[in-house]
Amino acid sequence: MKAFQTLISETLEAEDLDELEAAADLFQFGVEKGHYTKRQADEFNNVYWRVKDKHLTNTVSEEVKANYLDILSIISKAPTEIKDNKYELVNYVNGRLKALKGKISGLK
Repeated sequence: MKAFQTLISETLEAEDLDELEAAADLFQFGVEKGHYTKRQADEFNNVYWRVKDKHLTNTVSEEVKANYLDILSIISKAPTEIKDNKYELVNYVNGRLKALKGKISGLK
């Protein structure tokens, strides 16, 4: 079993979603075997979602023309079930951006 810090480092360096999912599978196997603590599980979960949100933002930003950080913020707060479907995620981001623009222009 990999050392926890090695697994975290490799997860942070994942180049695509497939590598990220492989790291998650490896971690899940380690959890089932009792190699990791609850604190480590929480830390891995935070790293996993941070990296996944970054990769999803890269994918969505190819289709949605908006500020990268705005897209990242929207994706990081999106419901988990939407994050697995690219079409739904793009629609969700577009909807949130339109709502944000409406609120900003409504202030003038």
